Amino acid sequence: MSDPFENRPFPRAVLIGAALLIGFVILAAAMVRVTGVGGTETPLPPILESRELLFIEDGPSTTAVQVAGEEGHIARLHSGEDGFVLGVMRGMVRERKAYDAPLDAPYVLSLRQGGVLLFEDPQTGRRIDLRAFGPTNTDSFARLLRAERLSD
Repeated sequence: MSDPFENRPFPRAVLIGAALLIGFVILAAAMVRVTGVGGTETPLPPILESRELLFIEDGPSTTAVQVAGEEGHIARLHSGEDGFVLGVMRGMVRERKAYDAPLDAPYVLSLRQGGVLLFEDPQTGRRIDLRAFGPTNTDSFARLLRAERLSD
């Protein structure tokens, strides 16, 4: 069985058209990124509650959580039990190292109107909407928002 297109080259006009289309899309995306014209950004809902938190390694498998500017700790996170929170923190610390940002600066945990729970790093500008990880993981951060100081 022979190939009916064996001696027929691919139409050159189609290749040129495809290349021009791809080039236009890349150029248009770059223009939106650089100038902001044509882009849309959804504003964040207003803050209902927020807390600045410090995460301090307290041993080989324990991390203490402290409210910035206050004495004492509000939680102790253990690597076997609080894996989600510690995993998010590892990612944030890695990003701070990449930006050469201070590792001991506080993070911001905020509850916003509509139930939006955000974890933010003011040093790098990174913002994580914790609802994307499901209710169980969101609750592991939400408890830090209202936690009382532990008696050490």
